[in-house]
Amino acid sequence: MTELKEAPAMDAPPPPPPADSAPQQPKRRGRPPGSTDKAPRKTAASARKASTPSLEKRLAGSLTTVGTMACLVSPADGMTIVQGVPALAASLAKLAEENASVRANLERMLTAGAWSGVIAAVVPIAVGIAANHNLLPAHMAAMLGAGPATGPESAGAPAS
Repeated sequence: MTELKEAPAMDAPPPPPPADSAPQQPKRRGRPPGSTDKAPRKTAASARKASTPSLEKRLAGSLTTVGTMACLVSPADGMTIVQGVPALAASLAKLAEENASVRANLERMLTAGAWSGVIAAVVPIAVGIAANHNLLPAHMAAMLGAGPATGPESAGAPAS
């Protein structure tokens, strides 16, 4: 049977370090001398590029909005536009890769097209309000899924 050594007292000094260990230097803050930063720096422009969808995707979104708005006038025409969007967006993006002026004009169009998203969000609200006040022809209100208001509680309904 192996005998266990008695544990040192709590007030005893710590044991000396092993003889083969080198004396430790105090730690310094920052990079060691001579080291370089091998990771590429992230700039505001590179962060913007990473978060911006491709030109083709942005064109598809904008053209789909145009098709959706066209559905208000003619559902058949609007759906024809929406169905043709993928091929049109792909071909315009390919053309933009080959021609810098086309790309610049498409980018300018898409920047102005940000307002089309706001308009597309406001139109259903305006249509619903217009239908509630009998400001839309019945066939257009029905096509848009909003019926003309009925009953005395509707603010703009003409009295019968």
